[in-house]
Amino acid sequence: MSFTKAIPDTWGVYSVWWRHFQVYRSTWLVNFLPPMSEPIVYLTAFGYGLTPLVGEVAYLGDTVSYTRFIAPGMVAIGVLFQSYVEGAFSTFIRLNFQRTWQALLTAPLSYTDVFLGDWFWAATKGIIAGTLTGLVAAIAGLYRFQDLILSFPPIVLGSLTFAAFGLRSAGFVRKVDQINVPLFIVIIPMFTLCGTYFPRDTLPPTLQTIANVLPLAALVDLLRWPLGVPDHWLLSLLWLLVCLVGLAIAAAKKIYPLLFR
Repeated sequence: MSFTKAIPDTWGVYSVWWRHFQVYRSTWLVNFLPPMSEPIVYLTAFGYGLTPLVGEVAYLGDTVSYTRFIAPGMVAIGVLFQSYVEGAFSTFIRLNFQRTWQALLTAPLSYTDVFLGDWFWAATKGIIAGTLTGLVAAIAGLYRFQDLILSFPPIVLGSLTFAAFGLRSAGFVRKVDQINVPLFIVIIPMFTLCGTYFPRDTLPPTLQTIANVLPLAALVDLLRWPLGVPDHWLLSLLWLLVCLVGLAIAAAKKIYPLLFR
């Protein structure tokens, strides 16, 4: 039977997710440190370092302090990197070195169960990073706690999207070093161009058009809603959903032949 026809078992998906969580918990301090320290470094270096030079930023016809402007961008960056890295590097290792997927498939688990469990776990890492970054920004007075709660759905949506892209990368490459190719060709440009550190309308028209269609731009716009809701917010939401579904299907189809030849 094709995996596309398999109905996932909720307990099976949870079992795979729980297995990864147990591994994470055994080394929680090492895993917890990057998503907690990175936003502090970024907010200090870029926020407080550049604010005296930049001052305020024009956004949706209003002016806001630079630190408040980049705070949602830092949340998006935490989501992007943690979910992608877990989906790409960790999944590749579990597939090709530890052979965790193969071992899980000897249990009463379907391919769909294992895929969804791995995907949801990678997304969980992004959710943890995005939430922790938001908490740091809220403690610094750059993001209200109630706004962070209302921003949780976009954090989840973005984490699922970039985790799916990570799994797609893990299934596409043949050597672990090759994961650096999509990292530098796609992830780094999104990290720098999608409005995380500066408004996208300052870019040249062609580059601005490219940046606008990258999924991180949609996530940044949705997370920056406390500063103003853009007219295209619904389009951003729909585009992020399209990217999520498309990347998840592409990842599932790419990994399946690696396990069932």
